[in-house]
Amino acid sequence: MFFLTKHKILKKYKEYRETGKILNQKIIDRYVDREILSLSGKYLGLIKKGVCIFNDESDTVSLMDFAINECRINGKKAVELYNEKVRIDNAIEAEILNGLIKSFTSLFKIVTIKRGEKKLILDDVLNNIDPIELIDIGFSQTAIPGALIFLRIIPFADINISGGIGFLFHGISEEILLKEYRQIAKRVKSSEESLKRYVAFFKLYKRYGLQIGFL
Repeated sequence: MFFLTKHKILKKYKEYRETGKILNQKIIDRYVDREILSLSGKYLGLIKKGVCIFNDESDTVSLMDFAINECRINGKKAVELYNEKVRIDNAIEAEILNGLIKSFTSLFKIVTIKRGEKKLILDDVLNNIDPIELIDIGFSQTAIPGALIFLRIIPFADINISGGIGFLFHGISEEILLKEYRQIAKRVKSSEESLKRYVAFFKLYKRYGLQIGFL
């Protein structure tokens, strides 16, 4: 098996981050229209009297992430439409797009932090899978072991990165958080489990969350 050196991993991470930002904007410009933004805002509870109200920057980032990766119009997500309709000439962009298609969200517990390597080891609280190793330059320096965080994981062949938004929880036990999550998810009118999960944890984040920084 081929192992990347720390320098190469961080270089790749930074390249993915920068290219990912550009790709997200391309998807937004092409397929995130007024209809999908309105529907996404309603799901997340950001629409007040027909107007989208943002309390802070995290609301805007969450809305766009949800509109790109969760909300469906005529059965298709914006990221899926971009993948199907747009020709990708950039190999890195193609790899990131494939990662977005495979991305998933869950609630994670921070088990270990390797600050020197810019890594975090996460346990998936909702699914019985192996711990996930996440690369994140910013969050790895401020994260606290044992904390709970809702993330979108974008998997690649040799590294995992986050989707750039995370809902960090404080002052609430795992047991209570999961109980409230299940109650809220049941009330979301959708057959999509990932959509219901995102909506539920976003609303819980508005009650109990702490803002964090990613890079």
